[in-house]
Amino acid sequence: MTKKFSCTSNIVLIITTINLTCCFESNLNNELSCKSAQGHATMGFVISDIGDIRDIGPEKVQLIRSKLLEHAVVVVKNQTLTRKDQIDLSSKLGKIIVLPPSLEGNDPEPGYPAIQRVTNFFHNRTWKGKTHCFGCYWHKDGDFQENGFMFSLLYADQVANNKSSTNFLDNCEVLEKLNKSTLQVLSDTVFAISVRDIPDFVNATEKDYLLFPKNKRYNGIYTHPGNGRKCAYVTGDLITDAGYAPQLKPIFEEVTEKSVKYRHYWEQGDIVIWDNLGVMHRAGSKGGGAGPEDRTPRMLFRTQSWI
Repeated sequence: MTKKFSCTSNIVLIITTINLTCCFESNLNNELSCKSAQGHATMGFVISDIGDIRDIGPEKVQLIRSKLLEHAVVVVKNQTLTRKDQIDLSSKLGKIIVLPPSLEGNDPEPGYPAIQRVTNFFHNRTWKGKTHCFGCYWHKDGDFQENGFMFSLLYADQVANNKSSTNFLDNCEVLEKLNKSTLQVLSDTVFAISVRDIPDFVNATEKDYLLFPKNKRYNGIYTHPGNGRKCAYVTGDLITDAGYAPQLKPIFEEVTEKSVKYRHYWEQGDIVIWDNLGVMHRAGSKGGGAGPEDRTPRMLFRTQSWI
């Protein structure tokens, strides 16, 4: 558990856009440089001196897991992972998830079914084209699973620094900012998530669809099982226990508009881990002048594990 101390010269600073706080990780042999991710003092936590993450032991695994529950998004910089290294790391953090073949899309990573390629080039080095975009809408990974409490780990194997981003929003803190009428509607709503409704899985087989619940249900206001926070659950497809509910569109827009957001600009060697139950995410707009014709390699690899 993290202990807070008053600032002294030998304590590493947590740097936020709002204030300066001191941080000491008492469960580690050495101090870690740690700070809140740019954009918010609570959401997002950067660990910059963890060393080679491939060698982490139980204490540092527990540190990452605790920071996930506290800050929802954890960033680790300057790492080098093979595909096997990434699977080994994800297996340390939780029970790794492997999707069935037809849910892997048309660009699986050969030999590694637990890896999802979030890339602009196919494995055969063919450019996917200017209209290709994976996850370009607010969503949660894996909420169609029977157990929706999981994390995603995305590793930047090759990117042009700060040219592309991923956006995250906090489903829990937003609860305090919603209108009373919105809170009432959410408290009365149960969302029904089906693997069949996920845009990226429209070509899956019936056999693989049957591996998942027909509908995984989520209350519009729920208690996070890992940290006890009250959170808002709403999805862009607006499907509830009663069917399609277009009248909920303003509520979805209010939640996504008022939520605190963190935009992560990718640099090579970044690892970003997030709590899928506590946040939604989407692919960000390209910064640094990268346009639709840009063919700069963006090679990110995703694994998922149940917490």
